[in-house]
Amino acid sequence: MDFTGKFNRELEVIEISGEASDRGHQIGTEYKDYIAGFVKRLYEKFNILGITSKEKVLQHVGKYIPYIKDYSPEIAAEIGGIAEGAERLYEEIVMLNLLEEVDVSIGVKGSALLTVPYRCTAFAATGKATVNGETYLGQSWDTDLESLEHDEAQIFNVKRNSEPNFLAYTYPGMLATAGLNSEGIGISWNTVPPLEFKVGVPTYLIVAEILRQRTIGDAIAAILRADIAGCFNFVLADETEIYDVEAIPSDVDITYYNGYMGHANHFLSAKFEDKQKMSREGGSAACSIIRHNRMNRILGDHSGSIDRNVCMDALRDHVSYPKSICRHPDPAESDPRKNGITEASWVMVPAKREWWISYGPPCQNKFRKYVV
Repeated sequence: MDFTGKFNRELEVIEISGEASDRGHQIGTEYKDYIAGFVKRLYEKFNILGITSKEKVLQHVGKYIPYIKDYSPEIAAEIGGIAEGAERLYEEIVMLNLLEEVDVSIGVKGSALLTVPYRCTAFAATGKATVNGETYLGQSWDTDLESLEHDEAQIFNVKRNSEPNFLAYTYPGMLATAGLNSEGIGISWNTVPPLEFKVGVPTYLIVAEILRQRTIGDAIAAILRADIAGCFNFVLADETEIYDVEAIPSDVDITYYNGYMGHANHFLSAKFEDKQKMSREGGSAACSIIRHNRMNRILGDHSGSIDRNVCMDALRDHVSYPKSICRHPDPAESDPRKNGITEASWVMVPAKREWWISYGPPCQNKFRKYVV
């Protein structure tokens, strides 16, 4: 697959505004055809998991709806607006926002915890670690080649009537996959081993709720009050603060950093690290370990002088290529579902409300600025 023509472009910024249901209706109407194809692909993913009839998929997805409505009525209303505008069932839009839990479940079904190829490397730096005390936050956003063929990543510029506005990197039908808001709250994140699953609030909807918060404390509270469905690692930041949040449905571990940090796709918390059994994961675990260490090595080597350019260079790192921070397809892997690539890389500067995004591997594509 050749994605040369897909990358090296400025992502389209779509402004949506009004009440939650109105914003959703705008998305659903504008992207009706894309959402239809997205829904079809999710039904196919459930088929891989052994849920082979549409009725059973909808029955399963419907179990999440009460948790979502209890967690965030605004998000629930926006999902309803998307469903109405796209002329889809409410459950089908919820299904799209379960993408993380579904994809990781497929990885588990393949008998490995860390083998799903689209893994990300996140980081943040602040205070004495940076050249001017400014906070930087970002990540590589990796995907598999099959998904990339269909993905239409967009930047949604969400204008809310009386609450924080935000930019969200996402795919139409999903509310947010990462973002930065007008209060300077940013979230990047990555997948970790699925130690537990339960019916609850999907990971991507917790991301969306974080972007609706005014303070870093409110952002952390949005995680703690969620009845979490899956497992994740969130890196949260504002103008001065950095928090790393590792979570599974039954527990959460929060670490505060006053310098720099990097995180790949394995748990670091003593609460969880012994449960992930990395010794059984071979090359996949090694890939995560290498990227984790490389990110921390690069930031450590520049501690005291970290700036936006240092962060961008870190995202271009090719140690252990092609399974490096800057991820490239492996020519030895013929299955596009098992082969990965860096779809996007970014650096957020919360104090300036700036989000610098490279669409495609950053060694080949330039970073462009977006402002909340």
